[in-house]
Amino acid sequence: MDGFLLIDKPSDVTSFEVVRSVRRLFPFKTKVGHTGTLDPLATGLLILSIGKATRFGEYLLKQDKCYLVTGRFGLSSDTYDIDGRVENVKMNEVSEKKFQSVISSFSGEIEQIPPPFSAVRINGKRAYELARRGEKVELRPRMVTIYSMDILSFSYPDFSLKICCSSGTYIRSLVHDIGVACGGDAVVTSLKRVSIGRISVENAVSIDVLSSDNVGNYIVSIAEILPFDRLLLDFSHCSWFLNGRRFSVPVSDGRYTVVDETGRFLGVGFVSSGILKPEKVISQ
Repeated sequence: MDGFLLIDKPSDVTSFEVVRSVRRLFPFKTKVGHTGTLDPLATGLLILSIGKATRFGEYLLKQDKCYLVTGRFGLSSDTYDIDGRVENVKMNEVSEKKFQSVISSFSGEIEQIPPPFSAVRINGKRAYELARRGEKVELRPRMVTIYSMDILSFSYPDFSLKICCSSGTYIRSLVHDIGVACGGDAVVTSLKRVSIGRISVENAVSIDVLSSDNVGNYIVSIAEILPFDRLLLDFSHCSWFLNGRRFSVPVSDGRYTVVDETGRFLGVGFVSSGILKPEKVISQ
């Protein structure tokens, strides 16, 4: 079985524990991977790649994402969420008007420093590994994009937001930075990823529903999940593509999900100046 499995991850479970649980549902040595993890606290959409789809999971890593997050002012945490070492922080009560003003300052392209407890590598080590050992973690700021940030509720000290952002954005850092900008600090109390690109958590399945008997029913084809337009090849050109041959095609430049006349997935190709270059093909 090859394709993607859309999981609605529960809280207090790591993404790698989900991968291990799903792997047990397939025949021995079936490859199962993830296309971007979620914090243990977080719930929501987690896309797993199964079988040959593991070679194509990288195309989902850089997709934009949307989240629902709740936060609380007046608290500080080493992890920037409620799961860390939480301390009270003195701060004046924040009005909704002030909150709205601060929120608007975080729109568009912004500079963000990832949390100390994150998967960012420092000299080959994960930041969270160093932080757990009590070592000082200094991470470089990065540019991320906040496309939209809508206030869903506000009743100091609690608030909830819907945030749509570029890949690589840390919502925990964003909530922390909002807290600092409001004159104190804030932590994430809950977090749910509701979409990755055009894929919604509404189409995901709870891991509790899955079994070795039914898991195949929930696998979505590679061609359906990849975020590119489809390029249909006639049968005479399929072997060219699968063998790595370049040839002209009457389409605009860009990356394509390549299929044959029956819709069978062949791989991913990139068109430049009207020439199709096989980028990654599926083994037949």
